[in-house]
Amino acid sequence: MRLFGLEIKRILKSRRTLILLSVAMLLSVLMAYLPISFEGINRPNEDGTVTELDGLAAIEYKRDLYAATQGEVTAEKVKQALITYQSCVNQYGPVEEDEFPLEVYIEKIVPILPLLNGISEAFADPTTGIGADWMDIDPNEVEQHYYEKCAEHLNDVMKNEQKNHLSAQQKASEKYAKVDKPFQLYAGMSKDAFDYIELYILILTILCVAIAAPIFSNEYQTGADSILRATKHGRTRLAVVKISASSMIFILAFALGIAVHLLILNMAFGTDCLKTSFQMLFSIINLSNINLGQLEIILALAGLLSMLASISCTLFLSAKCKDSLTALLVSLVIFLMPMFAYTALGASWISCILPSAGIGLQNNLLYQLVNFNYLHIGGMSFWTPYIILVSAAIEVPVLLLLAVRSYCKHQVA
Repeated sequence: MRLFGLEIKRILKSRRTLILLSVAMLLSVLMAYLPISFEGINRPNEDGTVTELDGLAAIEYKRDLYAATQGEVTAEKVKQALITYQSCVNQYGPVEEDEFPLEVYIEKIVPILPLLNGISEAFADPTTGIGADWMDIDPNEVEQHYYEKCAEHLNDVMKNEQKNHLSAQQKASEKYAKVDKPFQLYAGMSKDAFDYIELYILILTILCVAIAAPIFSNEYQTGADSILRATKHGRTRLAVVKISASSMIFILAFALGIAVHLLILNMAFGTDCLKTSFQMLFSIINLSNINLGQLEIILALAGLLSMLASISCTLFLSAKCKDSLTALLVSLVIFLMPMFAYTALGASWISCILPSAGIGLQNNLLYQLVNFNYLHIGGMSFWTPYIILVSAAIEVPVLLLLAVRSYCKHQVA
């Protein structure tokens, strides 16, 4: 235990470690503030003037507007929202035109927009997937077949995207059938907020990789390893202590950073919106049976797992490479590889099984939950979020064991 404490002190005494951890905590606050600052709306006043609201003021005003439509997303409620929209357009003209009264838009259109977002998708053209225009949809058909149309649209999408893989189509249909309906809607939190959660996890992991790269290799450079290998516990036990101490620091840094980030977001947007069904913020046919609060937990835990997998890879390379710069550069190349692979090849085994597969931009876990990507082995199909999580869970212990083995072999040499 004393050796464990000394190793933690050694890592934290490094100026680079302290700077990088401080940057991580600062970014936790800054990147939580950005999606809040993006919020804006124009509020019409009684005297005919308009007040531009931004940030927290805009969020609070929108929350009041959305209050009338929150709760269960019943087909009847969606029908009434569509009737309201169509009557306003028939009376005042297209909403996009400058002539459309701002007061009408704010009071009647804005509150029902979260209900309307899924209609065009549910009634999309089955062949092209192009969403239907709200003015072309029959409100009575919405009342009678809203959720049936959602299921039909999912089947159409899967036939287009996975036309040669019946197993993927069947699995997606079965998974969507388990989604709780009617959906729940408590509008407030934006998609940008979740994008910044993933972006923060990406940057935090890069900073942790930079801290982990010299854990073993730095001692090879300084020659301290030649002294340590001659001590009683200078092999396996020391390697385990180094891994345990560094992992503890990374886990605590991640937990603190993501907790502060989510706390700021939830305090700003309100906790009620976390009860919103995943489908109401992203796509009406998303497969995950979760709400936004559960999505936050999943992204945090999956981000921690992917970060540990990336750190484990870095520790292995640190034990393998003779200098810290090589370990850092190779680690960053492997870390960024899933992003490049996804950009070039789309969803593939390369972009899903590497340690950092759940972290990135378009390839991150959030977008894999939103999309309908399946990978195939023979006649079997696997949803990419499952592949990412299972791969990371396997890689953590395997790579850490390889790190210990490599460190011990280096000492023997």
